[in-house]
This record gives sequence, structure tokens and C-alpha cells, in this order.
Amino acid sequence: MTRKDFNLIASTIDSLIADGTLSPHDAIVVTTRFEFELCKTNDRFDHGRFYDAATKSLPIREREMEEAHS
Repeated sequence: MTRKDFNLIASTIDSLIADGTLSPHDAIVVTTRFEFELCKTNDRFDHGRFYDAATKSLPIREREMEEAHS
């Protein structure tokens, strides 16, 4: 797989976080499972870059959830 493929997957995960389809907990589980499998497809796979791209909406979503419960 290529960086283009990794970016597409990360972007899709992030959009599921942003629209609330994935809870913060589920987002972390899904992202780490993808990381584990994707690293097998490319020796140059960058775990940190993928995780950051896939979860960039996570802090925003967590903040929204906290505000909704206060």
C-alpha cells in the first residue's frame, strides 16, 4: 500500500470521529487495529503520522462531549 492509501484510510476514520459515528474510545481501538495491520503492508509505514491523521478530530469531539455533559 502507498501513502495515498494510508491517507484515505486515516481520513475516513477521522471523518467517522468528526460526525460522531465513532466514540473516542472506539476511534482509538479502530485506529490502533488499522495501524497494526497496515504496518505489515509497508516497511516505511509511519505509525505516528497515521495515528495523528486518523485522530485529528478526536480532541474536538472529546471537548464537545464534555461540554454536552456539563
